[in-house]
Amino acid sequence: MGKTWVLDTETKGTGANMVPLEKVQKKPASEEKPAARRRKAPTEAAPAGAERRRPRPKRAPAEKTSTELPAGHVRKRATGEIGRVEAVDPKAGTARVRWLKRGASSTVRLSELSRR
Repeated sequence: MGKTWVLDTETKGTGANMVPLEKVQKKPASEEKPAARRRKAPTEAAPAGAERRRPRPKRAPAEKTSTELPAGHVRKRATGEIGRVEAVDPKAGTARVRWLKRGASSTVRLSELSRR
């Protein structure tokens, strides 16, 4: 008769191993997981010259400014990507834009574009 195999899930993470049933049954009951260790509180006082770190002063957020773009260029409002206008369709409210960074062209709604 062949060995009986069982799934051993006592491993860390998501890993599990197939092990013979005899190996699982031979584990002593006292072989438990070790208890979680706690950090001990410092027993010694800090030296007299040592100071605690002072919190850094909060800085004002960096000012974001954008300059006017050259004629025929637009900026995508959502991403800030810059492109050159190839054609405008006022009836549909769209523009065909050639994006400078990736070199691809796409049709974008005029409401999604900005001149700043």
